[in-house]
Amino acid sequence: MRSSILVVDDELHIRNLLHFLLEDEGFQVRCVGSGEDALTSVEEHMPSLVILDINLPGIDGYEVCRELRKHRVPVLFLSSRDEEHDVIYGLEVGGMDYIRKPFNHRELILRARNLIGREPTPADTPRGYACGALEVRLDKQKVSLQGQVVRLSPNEFDLLALLMGRRGAVVSNLEILKSIWGHEEWDGGRELVKVNVRRLRKKIEPNPHEPLYIINQWGRGYRFKGTVTEL
Repeated sequence: MRSSILVVDDELHIRNLLHFLLEDEGFQVRCVGSGEDALTSVEEHMPSLVILDINLPGIDGYEVCRELRKHRVPVLFLSSRDEEHDVIYGLEVGGMDYIRKPFNHRELILRARNLIGREPTPADTPRGYACGALEVRLDKQKVSLQGQVVRLSPNEFDLLALLMGRRGAVVSNLEILKSIWGHEEWDGGRELVKVNVRRLRKKIEPNPHEPLYIINQWGRGYRFKGTVTEL
């Protein structure tokens, strides 16, 4: 079965261009022009990837991406908003990648294939990890602290699971970028990691300014402090 892509853009010529490019590469393609139509289409068809503009009528792309978290559908932002804070915010709300308009056609195809082709979690991996009152369930995509559900973005969840899975080993910024966003090098990548670490700490640390779990190893990366057990 061919992978399917939903294109969400309010400009007809962009929708037509992407439809042609992606179908020519063998994808099944649907195109819509608003955030509301995007959410309806995902509910009905569950695509392999959503290519999402930000400036949309009604619900903007950021809000659409937040709503799509529960479906765990990868989102590739494609937008004319090219400031660094726009890119970082798009990734913070759950986007897996971000391309600025005007875009290189081949680059978009390669990045789309990269997001669709990511390996699923093997069946023999642990169901999750626990450290004291903190529990991460990989099988249910759920985090709890003191028995209460902690709501994380997909990227925050993947970051926490990555660090806990390493059991105290230092994970470099570049490795985090590669594992979560699929990039070994990227302008603004170090700041992107810092922002996600800061947001994660606010949600799981008793005192984010004196973290107990997510420890910064200056010049090297981050590690998870504490005894981690598999579930």
